[in-house]
Amino acid sequence: MMGIISSSTYFAVFGAGTLIGATSTLALLRILPKIRKKPTTHWKRGQEENVEFDPIDSSDEYRLVLGVRNDLKMQKGKVAAQCGHASVAAYAKIVEERPELLPLWYRQGGTKIAVRIDSEEQLFEIDKAAKKLNVLTSIIRDAGQTQVAPGTRTVIAIGPAPKSVLDQITGHLKLF
Repeated sequence: MMGIISSSTYFAVFGAGTLIGATSTLALLRILPKIRKKPTTHWKRGQEENVEFDPIDSSDEYRLVLGVRNDLKMQKGKVAAQCGHASVAAYAKIVEERPELLPLWYRQGGTKIAVRIDSEEQLFEIDKAAKKLNVLTSIIRDAGQTQVAPGTRTVIAIGPAPKSVLDQITGHLKLF
């Protein structure tokens, strides 16, 4: 007799839990789209593949500058990976904070320029100079699983911004 009572109790609890779970999931699916913030950009997936590059004055070309710390003596593959991380971080920041820049940058080829930075201090100076000119920056910190210590700041992405503005921040640096 005890087995029947406990099994019927089990089914009652299981049934109630299933009903509550299904009801709350349905309610959340109806409510969440209403409370999510509206998209910040009109940029559509795959649109970058269909953009025709506009002829422009090269001083006004939108670019992304990648400042690579030369003092770390990273190998080429490591530098490429860190620059990739910086480009993705910059893209994410653009979409979130200034989506109007994305079509301008992509229409002109999505140009990326890598320059040498001599130290972490210089990386911070560049970050500060960019912020004074209201230019987006993203600083990349390495996980430390290969060539550098965990948390090492390896690359800074500056922009995208017009070349004339970026030259005020990074024009003195040598190409990487």
